Amino acid sequence: MIAVWMLYCVGIGLAFMVVGHAVERGLHLVGRPTRWAWIIALAGSYAIPVAAWLRPEAFATFAVPVPAAVESSGRPSLSTTLTTSTIVHQPSRRPFSLTDLDTPLRWGWGLASIALVLVLGVATTRLVSMQHRWRRAAVDGRHVLVSPNVGPAVVGVWSPRVVLPEWALQLPERERELMLVHEEQHVRAADPALIAMGFALVLLAPWNVALWWQWRRLRLAVEMDCDARVLSQGRSAPAYGELLFRVGRRRSPQMVGIAAFGEPASFLESRIRRMLGRTPKWRWAGAVAALVVATGAMVGACETPRPVAPQRTTIDDQLRILDSVTPELLRKVDSVSPVLLRRLDSVMAARQRPWVRDNIQRLFPALLDQPAGPPMDVILVHDARLQVSQGALVPRSSEAIDAEIQKTFKGFTPFNDGWGVVSRTALQGIVRDNVRVIWVHHDPSTRDLSALQAHPEMVVLPWVRQALVASYPSLLAQRSGPPLQLWFVITSDKQVVRSVQRAGGDSARVGMREIRATFPELTESTINSYGILNRRALGGLVRDNIYVVWVKLREGATLP
Repeated sequence: MIAVWMLYCVGIGLAFMVVGHAVERGLHLVGRPTRWAWIIALAGSYAIPVAAWLRPEAFATFAVPVPAAVESSGRPSLSTTLTTSTIVHQPSRRPFSLTDLDTPLRWGWGLASIALVLVLGVATTRLVSMQHRWRRAAVDGRHVLVSPNVGPAVVGVWSPRVVLPEWALQLPERERELMLVHEEQHVRAADPALIAMGFALVLLAPWNVALWWQWRRLRLAVEMDCDARVLSQGRSAPAYGELLFRVGRRRSPQMVGIAAFGEPASFLESRIRRMLGRTPKWRWAGAVAALVVATGAMVGACETPRPVAPQRTTIDDQLRILDSVTPELLRKVDSVSPVLLRRLDSVMAARQRPWVRDNIQRLFPALLDQPAGPPMDVILVHDARLQVSQGALVPRSSEAIDAEIQKTFKGFTPFNDGWGVVSRTALQGIVRDNVRVIWVHHDPSTRDLSALQAHPEMVVLPWVRQALVASYPSLLAQRSGPPLQLWFVITSDKQVVRSVQRAGGDSARVGMREIRATFPELTESTINSYGILNRRALGGLVRDNIYVVWVKLREGATLP
């Protein structure tokens, strides 16, 4: 997510570059200092991302395509039975994610800031060392520092001093006066402190190219404002511009935080054009247009959605979502193309993969690299926060899954704890095909469930018990046999009006296609809802490989 937030901050900075240019143009047209344009731009480039971080509810969002990790932590207390294995390396199939860039970007960010601090420290140390070798002098009635070749400039941030080069002392008094007036204007406006604060903002996010450009434009605006104040005292613009050009040709390399008469030569053309240009007659209309552009860019920056990553989810969250699905929604999903259904299955598997991989790596690392072996079951017991506290690796049993769980973990209560089998899609590339991963949600409860455990048939719905007894009594006593599906059509008052027995498989699925194939006389207009009863709802009345599928008619609907 760091990469996405960096791009978001750069985008906000680019929007405030537009704001800065528009505000600068408007301020120039109305004869006001233009530095405020870039002060606003720098402040806004930080204010919007900070506000989006601290007040996320005030901003729209856009989802980042980053696989969401399933929350998992906690130290295990294990009861395990391990098998020996031959370790063979298997390459990871985990796809690349933007979150993989977080660590290198975090390190790069820190190292870049440290490097800039070091550069600034070296420049400051060098400047202080040079100042000790400069001499103090009174030039044209002003106390200045005279250097061999540094300047004309203002050095220092909090106690700035004017410094002139030796060659400036040989200039005509009129030209030297222009130099001194320019540097004194920098001191009065506290320009060195303003430039230093702008550089400090760049230092916090050196990867943001927009901030670097804004700081450069701030330095140019500071010089232009200083030029305007000098010329407002009645001095000749052509003479002043000529002096700027001559000093620019003789300038020495400048240091960070120095406001100089001979700022970078690339600034000279802009400064001379500004001081020699004429104010257009339509300046107020231009100022209004600039204000409109700046306002639009600021609104666009404020309305830019902030990036968000998928939320961490737990298995309980997914179960609650499934419980809230309505029959109407199921009918809509049933009409979705198989391609989309496979895509949804892959998304759900992607959410489970990190949790499965992390816990198997922590509890049974040898299992990740086994190319072959007997059928095994990995049982992971977790709490409501998906923290795995127990795990077991046991041989695949012919018993029912909940019986196998209860045999392995004595604290498991079928009517209080939930369980499920992780899909093969989620396990692909993690374990071999004959290894099954079973999750168990176990929260210790003080409720007395002994009666339900002794008589599981107590939880069976009355209509289900009656339908099984009336239609398939021979199946009630069978403990083994082939997989079956028992289909029942019931009325709104739970009376069975149709029943069909079909061959089943390892799982069952119900949708309008399956319903029409089984009961051609049913239509969507006559169906209220449908579903599959899990083993808990059947209370052990039939064996585990029998699924009961029910279809409920709308109130008042009848069948021939």
